[in-house]
Amino acid sequence: MKSALFVDFDNVYSGLRKLDPAVAERFGRHPLEWIGWLTDGLGLPEGLDAAEARTRRRLLVRRVYLNPQVYQRFRPSFNHAGFEIVDCPSMTSEGKTSTDIHMVLDMVELLQHPVHYDEFIVFSADADFTPVLRKLRRWDRRTTVLAVGFPSAAYRASADLLIEPDRFIREGLGFGAEVDEAPGPAPGPASAPTATVPEASEPASPGPTAAAMPLELPLQQMTAWLRAEVERADQPVPCARLASRLMAGHPGLAPEWGGQGSFRRFLEALPLAPLRLDWSGSGGHLYDPARHVPPRPLAAQQTLRTPPAASAWGADPALFALARQMHDAIGMPLLSPRDFRALLEMIAVDVAAQPFQLNETGKRVRDRCRDAGHEVSREAVNWVLRGLLLCGHEFGRGHDDLPTLSYRLVGNLLNLCRREQMVMDEGAPALLQRWVSGKIAPAAAPDAVPEAAAPAPAQPEPATAADQSTQP
Repeated sequence: MKSALFVDFDNVYSGLRKLDPAVAERFGRHPLEWIGWLTDGLGLPEGLDAAEARTRRRLLVRRVYLNPQVYQRFRPSFNHAGFEIVDCPSMTSEGKTSTDIHMVLDMVELLQHPVHYDEFIVFSADADFTPVLRKLRRWDRRTTVLAVGFPSAAYRASADLLIEPDRFIREGLGFGAEVDEAPGPAPGPASAPTATVPEASEPASPGPTAAAMPLELPLQQMTAWLRAEVERADQPVPCARLASRLMAGHPGLAPEWGGQGSFRRFLEALPLAPLRLDWSGSGGHLYDPARHVPPRPLAAQQTLRTPPAASAWGADPALFALARQMHDAIGMPLLSPRDFRALLEMIAVDVAAQPFQLNETGKRVRDRCRDAGHEVSREAVNWVLRGLLLCGHEFGRGHDDLPTLSYRLVGNLLNLCRREQMVMDEGAPALLQRWVSGKIAPAAAPDAVPEAAAPAPAQPEPATAADQSTQP
């Protein structure tokens, strides 16, 4: 598949920096890492015919648009990664650049190019790109979008494939991979796997170095290593992680993948039975059907969309109705008030005990919730953490108590709903505060506002829509 990549660096970097400065730095310093994930680890958009679905992504165009006055230090990294760098300096006193205009003009120009570009990949959360995505769809081109933050519903619906920021951070940038045990060593030519495997899969004795060894010799060892990785994991293993580890142990393996042309074909050619490959989700997973629950790409979303029992919402029907409406409009996790309160309390407890780091904190909070008997998914935890970070909350500054977190989260929710033009009555803020703080009002007094709804004078006002990293 012939693809063209357009990166709004200022938009992506600033969004990632609000989540975690270390993540943003890796994005800017090591573009070759996530480029490899795009070509070998990320699945293709849906709707392709059988022949197209078997192809691999080829990035024929790589363009990054950045403000040289602010991000000059990242130019060498993108230059070494084969990017065309388009300088977009500030044009106004507020720092506004012409990045979006440059990107749109370049995309439209490629529509007329003799080379037929099958896919346009856009790294930006700027909703101004919605019209050009729709134009590309009318011209029968596939579109893939990475939007850090909370992109508008129209922007999400205009893309054929939406890369979730959490997944990009875990797999593309290699931060906080979801593993329950420490990973074993990378499968180098001289390292033998520790798991017991069938006799036919026993690795050969150590031979020459990776650079000098013919590819055919370590295939048995790679197969045994893959089996050992799946044996160690308590859940299906993302293929993107396996590809990255194999490339580290065998530098000459990619991009040809033993003559197969793609990592997917390479895996399918190996004798991995009874292990199974599941490509229904973007990127794919390798798992053991005897030990693991088969992966489902929409399972996490379905978990968020499954309404809790009516009794968990108390006697106020307006509360659940509003929660459901917001869930459908902005993707807010549909957690019961009890679970929402527990989630915010666990965030406060964890941040008080350990320094905040998005992925590690998210995993610990998820585990704390589960240990306390609350079925809160990792996706729900990350959604809330990202919402707090993007509205300007700074963890570890002494304002991580339940009233502050719930107040700021409600401010962010109201801004997101206004952006989606969701109509709410004047009692909605009190209902939202009641929801996220876990204070269920009785049916006889539905308009009562809990104490947490009235913030202390020292607390800052809710972030406005202009303060978020996402564009209106």
